[in-house]
Amino acid sequence: MPGTVRVDPVALDAAAADLDAAAARLQANLTAVSLPIQPIPSGSEEVSLLANRFFRNSAGTFSPAAAQAVEELIETAAALRAQAAAYRNVDFEHGKALGS
Repeated sequence: MPGTVRVDPVALDAAAADLDAAAARLQANLTAVSLPIQPIPSGSEEVSLLANRFFRNSAGTFSPAAAQAVEELIETAAALRAQAAAYRNVDFEHGKALGS
């Protein structure tokens, strides 16, 4: 039927579980390698020192960005679960109304 959207709450729950699993894997990997990323310059000339400063700045932004990614995966999974529950409730209420 054109213009109709079909939503499967089970698929939403499965997607939420996949997102939670991805968040858990990412968090486990981040925890396993929790040592700070601190490269040492390959030389003492200006290019090596500038490259090292760039890598240190980039490394300093990695951990916060990765932690934010974990949080966003968890929040997205929670939103999918809430949507699945809402669809189930609407279906239940419509079923009750049709049965009356």
